[in-house]
Amino acid sequence: MAKRSVFISGGGPAGLAAALLFDRLGWDEIVLAERRSGPSDFEKNKSFNYLVDKRSQRLFDRLGILDRLPKVGVATRDFVATTILPDGKSETRGVPIIDPNRPVCYWTTRRALLTMLYEAIGEIASESVRLLYGHRVSALSRSEKGGLAVEVESGEGRRERFEPTLVLACDGLNSAIRSGLSAMPDIDPARFEMIATPSLSTGLRYKVLNLPSRFATRGGAPVDDPEMSYILPSRHKDRTKACALFAFPVADPDHPRSVNMIREADHELWTLSTADDLLAFLEDSFPQLAVRDLVAREEAEDFVSLEAGAFPAPQYARELLASFGEGGARSHALLVGDAAHAFPPDLGLGVNSALQDVDKLADHLEAGDDLETALCAYAAERLPEARDLCWLVTHVFPEQYNHRPWAMRRWIAGFLLRRGLNALAPQMFERPGFYLTQDPDLTYGEMRAAIERTDGRLKMAGIGSLAMGAAAAALALRG
Repeated sequence: MAKRSVFISGGGPAGLAAALLFDRLGWDEIVLAERRSGPSDFEKNKSFNYLVDKRSQRLFDRLGILDRLPKVGVATRDFVATTILPDGKSETRGVPIIDPNRPVCYWTTRRALLTMLYEAIGEIASESVRLLYGHRVSALSRSEKGGLAVEVESGEGRRERFEPTLVLACDGLNSAIRSGLSAMPDIDPARFEMIATPSLSTGLRYKVLNLPSRFATRGGAPVDDPEMSYILPSRHKDRTKACALFAFPVADPDHPRSVNMIREADHELWTLSTADDLLAFLEDSFPQLAVRDLVAREEAEDFVSLEAGAFPAPQYARELLASFGEGGARSHALLVGDAAHAFPPDLGLGVNSALQDVDKLADHLEAGDDLETALCAYAAERLPEARDLCWLVTHVFPEQYNHRPWAMRRWIAGFLLRRGLNALAPQMFERPGFYLTQDPDLTYGEMRAAIERTDGRLKMAGIGSLAMGAAAAALALRG
């Protein structure tokens, strides 16, 4: 049998999981290159919280590592949060937009999930796996035999070249592999371009502020339960000043509480240029917090010095697969995860859809077909799913950041209407779209079709009601 080798660009969750998968499938050489120096690097604006659902759990089960997840995550089926108001009063209650029938999910941090996968590779993977941290993809070209060649460069300038059977792009929205493919002379530059559809959350800016793992608010309400979500709204109502701090559950009780701050580009938060500016803004906005006791000056300086991230438009690549060369020199490049589809975190499907990609790739690789047939079948299945997933992100719940209060109120009314109609006539009206996206057994295409059916029936009902009203008015005028 010919040597089978895979080069994986990107050491995020999908990349590390893919390394485990190909090792489990018995490939001869698995090389992963990641620009960061290690899996636990703490990039402040990437200290994300993940809600790992059944889509990811299926892959972990396939890889034999599902039992590791409860050790790094907080199990949840519903969503309970404690809100601490500016006057110090607090209230703990469930959020009614969560499907009560969804399977158990796990809150975890990006760092914890990456460390879990990295440690699994160290403990159960074979010597076929090489992890090249501190390396970036510096070139993608054709080999002398006609296949693909990948060159990586370390932080010290050392270079290494690979000619793998498969290049797997798990390197995010700004994928070096996708860019390299588009720049190749025999590839149409438009072939792998991203097709974007802006949504209401596109362009929102975000930063992460790290608070102590436990603290008390001025009203006496404690933030001390690592398994609880906390919401701290500011006292302001004006759109350019109002904001809120959101802290999600963490498995490690000593881990800092990373709070997300997400607002529009014209918000006052993004004009702050010094640590003193930030501390004054927080003191004015959050009287329920002893800000200077909670936010160290170093943390404040880091916050203002880092450039805010921005939510991208939901987008997907026009194609996912390219093949090069002939015979034994034939090789392939495949886009996975954010390299194939990227969007704001509205539905919590970023990490889950990326890991689901790897799981679906495993389905096709294990089907027994030759590699090219398996990759073509995967691309044919996942490209429509990527398109429908981006449609869902655009349409289901981009209002949740409450940056447009009128839109949030309209969304709540629509959600309650759809939930009520589904309870009364489930054969006619599907569950609300946000419920559907929490169902790991539905494809994204099935979710979209269900939403469009309900929307169509609601429009017809509205048109019918208007027609009946017009007819009644006409009869009244005649009488």
